[in-house]
Order: sequence, then structure tokens, then C-alpha cells
Amino acid sequence: IPFRLNMNVLSEADLEQNAKEELGETKTRIKEDLKTLQDWISKSPHLKKIKKDEAHLVKFLRGCKFSLERTKEKLDLYNACKSSSPTWFDWDVESPLFQKFLGWGSYLPLPGYDKHGRQVILMRTGQIVPAKTNIEEVMKTSLAFYELAFEDNIQGQVQGVVVLNDLGNVTTQHALMFNPVIAKKGITIWQDAYPSRPKAMHFLNFPQAMQGVYTMMQSFQKEKMRKRNKVHLKGDYAQLYEDIGKEVLPVEYGGSNGSLEEIQGIWKEKVMMKKEWFKDQAKYKSDEAKRPGKPKSHADIFGIEGSFRKLEID
Repeated sequence: IPFRLNMNVLSEADLEQNAKEELGETKTRIKEDLKTLQDWISKSPHLKKIKKDEAHLVKFLRGCKFSLERTKEKLDLYNACKSSSPTWFDWDVESPLFQKFLGWGSYLPLPGYDKHGRQVILMRTGQIVPAKTNIEEVMKTSLAFYELAFEDNIQGQVQGVVVLNDLGNVTTQHALMFNPVIAKKGITIWQDAYPSRPKAMHFLNFPQAMQGVYTMMQSFQKEKMRKRNKVHLKGDYAQLYEDIGKEVLPVEYGGSNGSLEEIQGIWKEKVMMKKEWFKDQAKYKSDEAKRPGKPKSHADIFGIEGSFRKLEID
């Protein structure tokens, strides 16, 4: 069964209607808010080098439901994160690091959308080989792939995202990769700095070995996000089908959206076509030396690193 890029694609009129109802978005409001944001950026010396094209700013407005204050906070934090952790945003997809993850196919935005028109991302943690990587590399590549998945993806920006994390084939070695400091940093960036609208996180084929990690990750999430986590035991997809529908899933998961191999192939192709775009992203960040008042340090953003004990794995 071939994959379908046009699955559950909403018409322009429906998307416009949803954006208005869900986010309060109208053409007039976009115009006014863009002007306000551009004025604010031009008056902020530390933001001179950030990305400020209209599509990028609208993505942040949508992620904040057109609250200007929240949009400014998120844009500011996003660019401060890029400034304080440059290695996490240095994305060379031709490098052995990125090629390794593309080869594993551990991060796959699925073609089309689910039955509610939402973008679905399938993560397969069990595909990762713990001996050949670490949590920092997992976070770095995930952020890069996530950013590409929502670039120019207006429907994904409006309708939101559902993340599926398949933990089948996960071992204690995978659990031991999870360093709390790095995990907290990754979750902070995704939850607080990215303009995403996560609607649900489904953990599939949940093994006992991941209970400690799962508990730790929940402690870093906001209450609103914790409520959207859903755990499914091995082989039980009934609730998942109910939430997102079957058809958007690959055939291996009971769906009709192509095979994992096909989906991995088109995703890798898309990533490689955008290799210059990925490289470009590193230059857009805040200049903390020019921030009025006190620069935002790594500790300001992510907290103090010494406060964690090593995660105990039973």
C-alpha cells in the first residue's frame, strides 16, 4: 500500500475557519501582530540577528494562540536557547551523526495527517543503538527533524501535533542513556521555546524498563502536558486508533499509509534536499551580550545542573 501525502489534508477554507476558531487567527490580525512583532524586534538590540521572516513569526503567533506577550516570550527564549546551546542547533545532515539517525529511522513524521487533521510524528526509540550514541545526540537530531516537519506546514501549525513513541524493543541499555540534566534541557526547549501545539503523546508497547525514565520525564513536563500522555501496553493499539484513526499509520501498525521502509525513504530524501536550510538555521540566534539588562545564561534557562542525582534504574 503506497503512502498518501494528501491524507486528511484540509481545504484552505476549512483551515482558515479552524485557525479562526482555535487560535483567533484572521488576516487582519496577522498583519497587525506581525507589525507589532517586527517593531519589537527592531527595538531589541539582542534580537538583530534572529530569523524574522513572516512565515517564521506567524508560526510563533499560532503556537501562542496570538497572544503577543507569550509570542515575544517564546521567540526570546527560543533564540536565547540557540545562543546558549549552539552545538544543539548546529545541524549538518550530511554528517555521520545525522546519517546514523536517518539510517535508524527512529524519527519519522508520517505523511498526511490524522483523522483530526493533525501532524503525526512516529518515534521508534528501540531502533536507536545505545552503544553508538547518547541522549544529547538524540535530542539534537530530534529538534532538527521537528523543526523541518513544521517548516511551511501550515496545517500542522494550526491543528497541532500528536507524537507516538514506540518503546517496543527498548532495553535497560536504552533506559540508562537517559541523563536527567540533558532530558530536562530537551523537554524545556520543546515545551517552552518551540511554537508547537502538542495535542497528545502516545507511548506504545510500554516496557517495565522505561518506568523510571517515564516518571522522570513527567516531572519535567507542565501539568497540561502530563495530562496528554497516554501509555499503551504491548500490542494494544485500540485507544490509539480511537484517538488518531488507523489510516494515517504505517501498515506495520495496522494502518494504510505505506510501509515504514517507504516512509523512512521519503523522510530521508526530504531531509537531504533541505541540507542547506538546516545549516542556515544555526546563524539565527540572540546576541546575549547586547541584551538590555542581564544576559540569559545557560543556568537561567535550564536551571542548575548539580541538583540532580543519577537516575536509579531498578
